[in-house]
Amino acid sequence: MTHSLASLPFGRCSPLGLRTALVAFAAASGAALPAMEITADYHVPFTPENAILGYFSPTKKPTLVVKSGAVVAIDGGGGIRYNRGGTAAAAAPAVAAAPGAAAPSAGGIPPIPSVEWVDNWLKENHIATTVATCPALAETLKVMKEAYRPKEVLGGGHLLSGPIYVEDAEPGDMLEIRILDVTPRIPYGTVGGSPGGGALPAETKRPFSYVVPLDLKRNAGVFDDKVEVPLAPFMGVMATCPADSEGPFRRSGPPGAFGGNLDCKYLSAGSTLYLPVFQKGALFYTGDSHAAQGDGEVTVNAIETADTCTLQFILHKGHSLKMPRAETATHYITFGLDPDLNLAMHQAILETIEFLKEKEGYDFFRAYALTSIGIDFHVTQDVDKTNGIHGMIPKRLFINDHNTYWYHPF
Repeated sequence: MTHSLASLPFGRCSPLGLRTALVAFAAASGAALPAMEITADYHVPFTPENAILGYFSPTKKPTLVVKSGAVVAIDGGGGIRYNRGGTAAAAAPAVAAAPGAAAPSAGGIPPIPSVEWVDNWLKENHIATTVATCPALAETLKVMKEAYRPKEVLGGGHLLSGPIYVEDAEPGDMLEIRILDVTPRIPYGTVGGSPGGGALPAETKRPFSYVVPLDLKRNAGVFDDKVEVPLAPFMGVMATCPADSEGPFRRSGPPGAFGGNLDCKYLSAGSTLYLPVFQKGALFYTGDSHAAQGDGEVTVNAIETADTCTLQFILHKGHSLKMPRAETATHYITFGLDPDLNLAMHQAILETIEFLKEKEGYDFFRAYALTSIGIDFHVTQDVDKTNGIHGMIPKRLFINDHNTYWYHPF
């Protein structure tokens, strides 16, 4: 049975830890949640044992087993741009020739740099840190060198953490993920692209990359001396483990019904993601740390960095979904996903109509009409092979609704 997000029993989960009480207080008082202390019940460090590189596995040993309601802080890796995602192949020859870089490993996996190489790169780019003084970089290098990667998944790919096993979760259930906080762990991010990739594959004649220093006090990414980008950190990948039909080594690049590499910039602190469950325990994965992104993510990446995300997991038994949905303090969000952007738009419209039918009891025609006059559709990303459209449904449309959402930013 499918239920409207607005009708789900939010707040009825068993509370665990101080954080749940803080969330309840914020909802009752209208206090701004970011100003309050966040206390997690569990912490998942970024280690070779906790990491997985570039794919989702239904058989990897869980990094953590939690009950519904648990709050978990998860450290992510990142900051070593050239060995990341779609630009790895283009950048690998330059890395291999760099002094101090490790030799390519068997099977064509992009080479892993030495500490010396990374420190030199940081210095050349005027980044005031080193591997020794930045735990996130040291952890990322260790994961890149030591984390297991099967022969079926060679090359680059997302640096992921997981899975987290949620007790009592079964296929057909829904997992609610409340995004309590996302904070960068390193003082910079990078953005770039390469020939054959991104939304302009033919026009991108050479690889390029830019370093963007992060000023967390001013919440700004310093693009250059003329432009600063407001920061809104989020995890590009959040997923329940895909169904068995996706195979045992489902690559993390294209998103799907399980979520994954949605690259939706609205999934920052204060938002909620709802995902279908396809495996026992749900088996939640996350990674692909971002500091900011524009709708479209047109070069293939955002401001790529390393984040710590703090998430609360709430299980809804029997509340099945066909596709991911999301919610913020101001909007409900639906998704369409397809290699053809036109078909992704088609699916997003149908998902929005279905949401309105569930929420207000509308028939197809009334829901379709409201979709045209009151709802905005955005390109989530146009670069992940499976492209994304998201529908932004303003909560202010529903004049009889009371604001019961857990996060009040104002």
